[in-house]
Amino acid sequence: MLKLVESSHPTDPLADDDPTAPWMHDQKLGGMTPRSRRMSWLASEKRRQEDEDWDQQYEARATTTSHVANPAREELIQPLRTITPVAWRDLPMEEMRWLAADRIPAAEPAILSGDGGGGKTTIALQLAVAVERGLGEWLGTTTSSGPVIFFSAEEPEAEMRRRLDRVARKRGIEPTEMTGLHFHFANPENSLLAVARREGTMEATPMFQSLAAAAMNIRPAILIVDSVAAVFGGNQNDRVQVRSFVSLFRGIARRTGCAVLFLDHPSLTGITAGTGRGGSMDWQNSVRARLHLRSDKKDSTERELEVMKINYGAPGEKVRLRWEEGCFVPSSAPAAPAMVEAQRNAEQAYLACLDVCTAQSRNVFPAPGRGYAPTVFADMAEAKGHSRKALEAAQQRLLLANVIESAAYGPQSRNSRRIARKVSAV
Repeated sequence: MLKLVESSHPTDPLADDDPTAPWMHDQKLGGMTPRSRRMSWLASEKRRQEDEDWDQQYEARATTTSHVANPAREELIQPLRTITPVAWRDLPMEEMRWLAADRIPAAEPAILSGDGGGGKTTIALQLAVAVERGLGEWLGTTTSSGPVIFFSAEEPEAEMRRRLDRVARKRGIEPTEMTGLHFHFANPENSLLAVARREGTMEATPMFQSLAAAAMNIRPAILIVDSVAAVFGGNQNDRVQVRSFVSLFRGIARRTGCAVLFLDHPSLTGITAGTGRGGSMDWQNSVRARLHLRSDKKDSTERELEVMKINYGAPGEKVRLRWEEGCFVPSSAPAAPAMVEAQRNAEQAYLACLDVCTAQSRNVFPAPGRGYAPTVFADMAEAKGHSRKALEAAQQRLLLANVIESAAYGPQSRNSRRIARKVSAV
């Protein structure tokens, strides 16, 4: 049993704020009132004593061949469930799923960092439009399609509406027709999604519970959270709190299959070093991918998007971007003549494959998965040996050039999209 620590006084126990009391020297209890320190320390000591008692009882039972078991205790100890590769025999290999190929994995959290005012929200909005409309392309990579939840704790509704109008119309889309893009504009005074518990982990707020319920109902392809600074009610340098916070969102990602993208501001050190990091290293370690949008000091219209971390591929991809009509577009340097010819051949092969599939009434799709156009085309004779990667790049260029499009078909309620030539380009 735990005994209260006594003072040298014959009758009085230690006062809450007695400087000799052990709870006044426990650094983990910093920031609490003396009374709270005392209660937390005593509770911790009680748990520690109980654990020690249990360890002693367990060791005693382990060293004898016969003992009277404690059913209540042993019910808490279940053998760890394990699996061997034998269980995978004859099971199909599950394909890697991407929200944005080689940048943002599906069903996992990721971070997009960048300087304040650098354009994070804009390129995230461009991603939201590409996914919701099934465009299949975002800043030079392919994307999946589906509903989108955009939790905005920074930008007000009026500003977001202006940005969406610019981004959507740049892609030839009427914003008011986007039935699968779901915004929530949080009150800046009530935007926290998790707060720190006394013992150090993070506790979901009612706002988070409502967001999780919405995700279960909508089943988005991606949930965008803008930004970490506005929704994280803890110490960004505390690794336990950071991991606990990310785990809350990983739960949403795993239950719904959606990607989660946090928009984040780097620390001053992260800006200076060009890494885009902020707070504990566990912000990077806890997520499966991290992208950084870097501003160009010489040209305010230029940006560079770099893949700083990707668990399922090679990091280091850099995409130069330029500001154009309210959004960012890739600004690649002019290609060499041989490269231009190779790209033209790949595009012609892509279109030849598309024409064959169209003539056969065979649908192919812009997003990775079953019926993904580049994968289907790579096995066709009309591809003339071009690889899936080459055809994927050709698809991105043809989409940007408005030669092909992600066209709607079937019931409007399903928002199904397939690759088709644009009528004007036939």
